[in-house]
Amino acid sequence: MIIRDVNINTDIQGIRAAHGEDEHWGSDRGCFLSQKTRLENGFFIQVAICGDTVAGHAEWIISDEPGRRFLYLGMLQVSEAYQKRGIGTKLLESGASYARNNNCAFLRTMPNIESGAIEFYQKNGFALTKDSNSTLKLKTRPESAENAVRIDKVPFIAVKTLPHVVGLYQHSSGHMWNVFNARSENDERVVSSFRIGASYVNIGAFEPADSASVVCWNEKITPALITGILAAGGSLGYKYLNFCILKENMPCFDTFDYEISDEHDIFMERYL
Repeated sequence: MIIRDVNINTDIQGIRAAHGEDEHWGSDRGCFLSQKTRLENGFFIQVAICGDTVAGHAEWIISDEPGRRFLYLGMLQVSEAYQKRGIGTKLLESGASYARNNNCAFLRTMPNIESGAIEFYQKNGFALTKDSNSTLKLKTRPESAENAVRIDKVPFIAVKTLPHVVGLYQHSSGHMWNVFNARSENDERVVSSFRIGASYVNIGAFEPADSASVVCWNEKITPALITGILAAGGSLGYKYLNFCILKENMPCFDTFDYEISDEHDIFMERYL
């Protein structure tokens, strides 16, 4: 078994097969475009090869955020037929080596709670963090969005200079910037970008939809910023916006009516 960098000209069918029922690209072309776009935008993607078979697949991205630089694992899958052979561990160790070579302080990931992944990561040196997030659904505002200036996309410099305060689905600023600002051709999400004061905002959804998701970079969340984002969402025709936030920021929403999702994500880290 060997671990090597992905080859998008030869590995696509194998990657899809390795993911089995979890395969989400839908076609060889969809998978190819996703891998191609992510490589072009700095992802570190590897496969585990057993014989002539792609037995495992891992996607990482460096998140160089204010005050911290880490390597985020967005995807790790080992084919069911090749599990319990140490392949996942070898993919993690390859990622750890890449992180050290790129001056990252730690690894981070968001484990699948239902799959038993927490125990796998714990065996490989990861620990649960104190962070968890909640998703709040708020009604958009009818007032003018005059403080929201439309821009082509959020500049990548926002990742390096501003905290990632809304849209923590992956808890990696670099990953979420790519999801909303560097989409592949097969990603049908519609995204609008705004500058609101000193903040940068993405609002995106798979159309048609009456609600959209928010991603925001700013020094902190404030009621004024929330109001501005809700007005921007209303100007786009959405009835609701979803704010995924850390629990520590919940008090910022005390003056707003919202629905809160029962689901939340947890995160794990391994320091190097």
